[in-house]
Amino acid sequence: MHKKHIKILEKPKARRFVISDIHGCSKTFKALVENKIQLTKDDHLFLLGDYIDKGIDSAGVIDYILYLKENDFQVFPLMGNHEFNLLEATQEYNERMFRLFLKINKCKGIVDEKSKIKPHYLAFFKSLPYYYELEDYHLVHAGFDFRNEKPFENYKAMLEIRRFQVKIELLKGKKIVYGHQPTNLTDIQKSIANYAPLIPLDNGCVYTKPHKVLDYKQLGNLCSLNLNSLELIIQKNIE
Repeated sequence: MHKKHIKILEKPKARRFVISDIHGCSKTFKALVENKIQLTKDDHLFLLGDYIDKGIDSAGVIDYILYLKENDFQVFPLMGNHEFNLLEATQEYNERMFRLFLKINKCKGIVDEKSKIKPHYLAFFKSLPYYYELEDYHLVHAGFDFRNEKPFENYKAMLEIRRFQVKIELLKGKKIVYGHQPTNLTDIQKSIANYAPLIPLDNGCVYTKPHKVLDYKQLGNLCSLNLNSLELIIQKNIE
């Protein structure tokens, strides 16, 4: 069984980057990694989940992650709630309902002609841990439920919690970087500038048109945080 929690307590020789909530925006993801970050094989790249759904090329996002890993880039992906939901749907839905699920969530290319997740994608999804613990950061998809007696063992919350409160003493000087909740760019920038213990990184890359709830004018970017320098690197959606 794969590990749910992975510690990487030694800093790499080069840089450390985090990207969150790519949601099928493969061109934007590739542009951020290659043109803006200019990732090298000495760098560490952490991905906070939700690679699939909403955008037009979920399969392309996974393909690019696998390409980087196969070519010896140091990439560390996490589980997001969308990957978890897809895995659950394969177990709980009948074939007709599963096809409908895939259509609604725009997961074209992830499955074969029999509506089975292609083996290399299935292996990827099943390998994903729930959070990474670094020397100076906790990296997680949604956050931690600090109302729970054991917040670092409540894995469901790590995928789904929103607007959580933190117990500073439990962090032991570390910051939390998380995604899941689309956050206005100004609020992301403010949390970084203020050295806040909680740094949201999901700028709703996929939201480029008017939305009934979200202010799309403050969204529509894929963001990366350099953990060493706290530089925010922004790539506008180019899908």
